[in-house]
Amino acid sequence: MTLPEGVEKTTVRKRNGKVYVYYYWNPGRGTDREGDRIKLPNADTEPKAFWAEVERRRTSTPTTYPAGSIGDLVARYRASDEFKRLSEGTQRNYEVTMRRFEAHETWGMVPVRDLTPLAVQTARDAMKETPVMANQMLSAGRTIWDWAIPLDLAKLNPFDKVKDLDIPDRGHVPWPSWVVDHVRAHAPPDLVRMERLGIMTCQRISDLIRMGPEHRDGKGIWCRPKKTRKRRRAFHIPLGTADAIELDRWAETPVTFTNSRWLKPIDRFREDLYLYSPMAKQYTAGGLRARWGRWLAETEEGRVIRRRWKEWVAAQVKKYEWDIDPERADHPTIHGLRGTGILARAEQGYEVDQIANDIGMSRQNVDHYMRFRDQMKVGAEGQKRLRIVAKKD
Repeated sequence: MTLPEGVEKTTVRKRNGKVYVYYYWNPGRGTDREGDRIKLPNADTEPKAFWAEVERRRTSTPTTYPAGSIGDLVARYRASDEFKRLSEGTQRNYEVTMRRFEAHETWGMVPVRDLTPLAVQTARDAMKETPVMANQMLSAGRTIWDWAIPLDLAKLNPFDKVKDLDIPDRGHVPWPSWVVDHVRAHAPPDLVRMERLGIMTCQRISDLIRMGPEHRDGKGIWCRPKKTRKRRRAFHIPLGTADAIELDRWAETPVTFTNSRWLKPIDRFREDLYLYSPMAKQYTAGGLRARWGRWLAETEEGRVIRRRWKEWVAAQVKKYEWDIDPERADHPTIHGLRGTGILARAEQGYEVDQIANDIGMSRQNVDHYMRFRDQMKVGAEGQKRLRIVAKKD
């Protein structure tokens, strides 16, 4: 186990051969700030109590860093409006990296001016086994130093010259047309709405579940993304005529749900939402993912998609050398609808910059999905093969 910052481990071997391990809180060890060691619960036999006590002492014992040090810079950034405007999730992610920067055994006491690109690259390479965390560290560092330079807290950004580690995609592949058609033909009506809304708006699941008639306006729909709402305002997503008409129909039409436990189908309706559960409840992001996952796993129509999807992804990876782990891409994800919508707009003739502007996404992220553009034309062949698989099963 890697010990957290401020914890000291001592091993004592008695004359009878028994070995005892002790843990102490001693954040100033080896410095002129070292105080009395405080015994902690045993991390091996009382892990919950150990971590709770470490967290309590970490938050109740502030560390003073010298002016101009990296620890001091991080403390200033943590207290800044720039940091507080980030979403809660982003703040939590940054805190992991910021605590690493503050740690005495890394950079906490190092002067900001002494941090070099070589030191940053060395830190990145030490985290190669966890490339996502390594890239998160680089991203947080770039942000903090970019914030610091105009305030004259830093002169240069040593993170700018260090490239991210390559990370294979985790399975958010756009849905090809055979998946879209199969879902529309066989999925429950709320999941069909989810698929259609995801493609027409290209938004995250956390935003799809909040959309309703009050957001419709003219030839489009307004969205203020939940993930980035602290630093950006709402934007207007233009819709095709058929999509706009479909949303207006949803605003007036109940959803008919069926269930083997019910005597007959039940109509549900909510005037404030486009997506809602069979009990007319607003979905949470986790709840909608669970609903989608259950349909894929527990119905024959869903299992057909899963079997065919694995074969299709493996064939695409082999043919086009996608940087995707086919073992992780075992089913189409809701997030993949963003890419499907982007490709649909591209097929209609929209350029990358226009797509990015319309759906509120960076050009870089649009380009991420556009690489699938000439490799997703599986329409008629895919539909035919899917029907064959379904009949055999």
